[in-house]
Amino acid sequence: MIRINLLPQKKQRKAEAGQKQLVYMAFSLLVVVGGLVVLHMSAQGDLDAVTRETQVIQAEIDRFKSELGDYDQVRAQREELLRQQETIKKLEERRTGPVFLLREIAEILTSGKGPTFDRLTYEETVRRDPNSGFNAAWDVRRVWLQSFEEQERQVKITGAAKSNEDVAEFLKRLQASVFFKDVVLEQTSQVSSAKNAEMKHLTFSLGTGVIY
Repeated sequence: MIRINLLPQKKQRKAEAGQKQLVYMAFSLLVVVGGLVVLHMSAQGDLDAVTRETQVIQAEIDRFKSELGDYDQVRAQREELLRQQETIKKLEERRTGPVFLLREIAEILTSGKGPTFDRLTYEETVRRDPNSGFNAAWDVRRVWLQSFEEQERQVKITGAAKSNEDVAEFLKRLQASVFFKDVVLEQTSQVSSAKNAEMKHLTFSLGTGVIY
C-alpha cells in the first residue's frame, strides 16, 4: 500500500486563508479609518464655515455700533430723559413757582447730575461737616415727588422714598443747591404698598425757602 502525506498542503491552504482574512481585516480597517477621516474633514469644514460666518456677523454688528453708537447706552439715556420729562410734567401740574426751580428739582433727581452749587461754599460746608455732602452715586429712583407748591418764595414739597436714608440724601441735595435755603423736613410716615402689604416705603413733606 502506498501512503501519500497531504498535511503540508492543508497547512499551506490554512495559512493562505489566514493571510486573506488579515488582508480583508486590514482593508476594512483602512475603509473605516478613511471614512472617519472624511467625516472629520467634513465636520471641520462646516465648523470653519460657521466660524467665518460668525466673524462676518460680528464685524457687521461692530460696524453698526460704531455708526449708531452703543444701543444700551442710547436706550439708557432715552429712558433717563423720559423719566426727567415725566418728573417735570408732574411738578408743572402743581407748580406755582418759576420753571427753573422745577428744572433744578429734575436735575437733582437725575442720575449722573445733581444740584447747582457753588463749589467753594460746598467744599467749605463739607469740610466743617463731612456728613453734609451728597452722594453722587445715589440711585435717584429711590425718591419720587408728588407735589411742589410755592407761595411767597416758600416751597412745600411732598413725595415718597424707599427709606429714611433716601429722604436724607434728597434733603442734602436741596441744601447744596444755590436755589434753595433753610430746608426743613416736616414729616415722614411709613406706608404699605397697595399691591403687597409687606412692601413698605416712606412718605414725606418738607419746607424750604427759594432764592430767585
